[in-house]
Amino acid sequence: MTDNDAFFQTENTDEETQGRTHAVLQQHGWAPADDRFSGPCAALLRGFLRQDASTDLATLLPRAQEFVDRPRPFLPSPSQSLDPSRVIVYDPGRTVIWVDPKRIFPSPGREFQDRGDWTEAEEPTEFRNEPVLGLAEFARRIATERGDLAGLTRLLGPEGEAAHVDLDAWETPLGAFFRVNINGNHRSTAFAILGAPCIPATVQWHLGPFHASASMNAADDELLYSYRALLHSYGVASYPDPEDIGTYDDRIFSDWPFLIDSADSAVQSLAVMEQTVGRRHYAPIGRLPREVFDDADALIAAGKRTRKVLERNQRWIETGGFRELLRAAVSGR
Repeated sequence: MTDNDAFFQTENTDEETQGRTHAVLQQHGWAPADDRFSGPCAALLRGFLRQDASTDLATLLPRAQEFVDRPRPFLPSPSQSLDPSRVIVYDPGRTVIWVDPKRIFPSPGREFQDRGDWTEAEEPTEFRNEPVLGLAEFARRIATERGDLAGLTRLLGPEGEAAHVDLDAWETPLGAFFRVNINGNHRSTAFAILGAPCIPATVQWHLGPFHASASMNAADDELLYSYRALLHSYGVASYPDPEDIGTYDDRIFSDWPFLIDSADSAVQSLAVMEQTVGRRHYAPIGRLPREVFDDADALIAAGKRTRKVLERNQRWIETGGFRELLRAAVSGR
C-alpha cells in the first residue's frame, strides 16, 4: 500500500488469515501495509470496533487514566554528528504501516489536552481541564461509530491522504516501539484505550546510530561511565570512544536503544516495555542476565567491577605483560 491508497478498501474477512496477522501484530508491534497484511488488519480493526469496543464511559475512564499515567521510556534521538541523508537504515523514508496502538507513546514534553470530540470540525469545541475525561469521551465516540468507514477515514486518513498518526519507530528484541512525532497523540491513545488491535500510521524508522544524554557534573560522569562501560563490554551497546564512554553521547549503536542512556532510565524503560508487550524477557541482554536490569544500583555496581578489571588489564598491558605473553607464544613455551 502506498500513501495514496485507501486503508480500508481491501478488507479481508478470512478468520485464519486474521489470526495469523494478529499474531504478527502481537509479536512485532506492527505489520506492513501491503497486499498481504492490509486487508486482514482492516478487518481486525473494523471487526473489533463493530463488536468489542466498549462505549461505557465508566469502563473507559480508568483505562484513560492508565494511559495518561503510563511512564514514558527513554527512546533515543538519531545521532547528531552524522548527516541523516547519508546514513543507511531500515527505511530512510517515511512509510505507512499498521501499528499496535498500545505500543505508541506520546510526544516527548507534550501533555494531553482536554478537547472533547475535537475531530468533529463542524461542532464547537468545549475546552475544559479534564484530559482524562476528554480521552475517554473521544474513545467512546470512536467506539460508537462501530467501524463506520466514513468515520475511520476521517480519523485515520481519507482516501488520497497519509495516515493522521505520525510516528518515530525503534526496533528492539521485544518488537517495535513508537512515539508520536508530529500528529496523533489523542488518536493513537484513544484507540489504545479501546484496546484496538491496530491502526494505520505514517512511520519514520530509527535504527541507529543514536544520541543519548550527556552528563552535567563529575558525579553523573562516574555513574554514566560505569553503566555504559558495562553495556559496551558485554555487547549490549557500542559506544564510539571507550576512553570517554561516560560523557560521549553520540554515534551509539544498539539493538536495545531504550537501554543506552543511564541505569535508572534503563530499569524503568525495560519494565515499561515488558508491561506493554505483556511478557517478561528471560533471555540474556547482550551477555548480561536479564535480572541485573531489575536494579539500577546492581547495574552500577557491575559496571564498577567491570571497570576495575579493564583498568587492571590495561596496566598489565602497559607494563609489558602482553609483550611477554607474545614472546612466550612465539617461542612455543
